[in-house]
Amino acid sequence: MLAALCAACGTASDTASFAVVVHDKYDTMPCFEINNQRKSLAGRVKDLSELAAKAEAAPGGFIVSYSAYRSELAQMRGQLAAAERGAQKNECGPPK
Repeated sequence: MLAALCAACGTASDTASFAVVVHDKYDTMPCFEINNQRKSLAGRVKDLSELAAKAEAAPGGFIVSYSAYRSELAQMRGQLAAAERGAQKNECGPPK
């Protein structure tokens, strides 16, 4: 079981998560929707990063961190990258 968890950890990366995200999801959205999504996703990335760091600080916490938080964190980072790409393509300003 531990080997399976560690193998899954090695495959999780931001590049891989971006491959799973639909790249053009934000291309047709108006800027206010994209900016709302960007704010929401950035907040979730921050929360998950803090939770993962807190879990990793505990003994054996890296296993909890990767099994509980890292996969969702990678997915949220991929979605945020897609939203940033859509905002750039649509020439949206920074989120307010």
